[in-house]
Amino acid sequence: MRWMWIQRISSALILHLPGIALAFTTGYWWLALIPMQIFGQIPSSLTDDYGALLTTTLRAMQPRLHDNISRGNKFLAWLESRGRFGRQDGGERVKVALMHAENSTADIYSGYGTLDTTPQDGITSAFYDWAQLSVSIAISRKEERQNSGRSAALNLLQAKTQQAEISIQELLNNCITAGRITASAASGQFLRRIGRMDSGALGPFPLAALIDTTNTRSVSIGNINGNTYSFWRNKADSSTATTFAGYKQELNNLYNDCSQGAGGSPDLFVSDQVAWEQYWNSLQNQERYVITEPRVVNVLGGSDAIKFRGAAWVWEEVVPDTETNAEVVDAIGTVTVSTVFMINSGTFVYIVDSETDFITTPFVRPENQDARVAQILWMGAVGVNNRRKNGVLYGISRSIVS
Repeated sequence: MRWMWIQRISSALILHLPGIALAFTTGYWWLALIPMQIFGQIPSSLTDDYGALLTTTLRAMQPRLHDNISRGNKFLAWLESRGRFGRQDGGERVKVALMHAENSTADIYSGYGTLDTTPQDGITSAFYDWAQLSVSIAISRKEERQNSGRSAALNLLQAKTQQAEISIQELLNNCITAGRITASAASGQFLRRIGRMDSGALGPFPLAALIDTTNTRSVSIGNINGNTYSFWRNKADSSTATTFAGYKQELNNLYNDCSQGAGGSPDLFVSDQVAWEQYWNSLQNQERYVITEPRVVNVLGGSDAIKFRGAAWVWEEVVPDTETNAEVVDAIGTVTVSTVFMINSGTFVYIVDSETDFITTPFVRPENQDARVAQILWMGAVGVNNRRKNGVLYGISRSIVS
């Protein structure tokens, strides 16, 4: 019992020694009454606890961020659902194997007949540069103090993260679905979107570049020029339809063209809203096949999808006018006609860096701001390995009513 009291007195004395020393030095006697710990671990400050809480919670949100952001683009969500999503452990570029010629050694033989072993050069590769996207989540010290309780802090983080999630989701969708043009010009080239802070930074290829309205354009996609190599040209038809019957005939014709040869048919149509609605209106009641399969509806974010033969047809509000050349996001040009992309998902790949798939970074304080900042980061590429199996119907009249 006596030993326990000696321990308590000793501990208290140790805690008060710094205060006693300061009292003698400064003359402020009341400092001797304040216990000051100078040995052992110093307890974390409130701000450190706050930062650790934010970082840990944000890290726990990563799986949900990947799902929500990827599903924000119907095309990417479709590719994932079809097994066309992959991870690559870094590297200078994304390499995509492709086939542009049949193997001439395919033959019929009997017994000891000679087999053809002629070397084939039909397989080569396309190369796609990495694209990087980021969005910041910033919380000022004032916001910290206004939301100092644990529950309030988590609610603030959730609101900030949701805002960031929606923003990078929209950016990714604009990169892939809208693309970029520098000026409105008939059947002009669609380019990769550029960074706002760094104009030299490029996003992933847009659909309008991968499935080009001018399929003989002299431009390299995947390091291969479609003007030089005819095998690297997608199908492209200009619409002249003025009736529902003519519209459906053009759709069927392009679908069949894309289905020629091995590799299947298009399984996803992506168009603007008017093109979707005109096809919907062209169908008789008994022909209106809205896809209700739960898995497909879930993949496409709950949106309505019409069935066109073997494909699901969805619309996106930022699909550009690729004929008269209008890009919606930057309001360049005026949309006067509609566009439908016919996509064979088996020919596309969606590759992400294995360590940068919508990851979250720790919260840190910038040198010149009283705030904490974390980022959501993505590094990936969208590529195609057989452009011939994809097509675009462009210049579709937006006034077809019967």
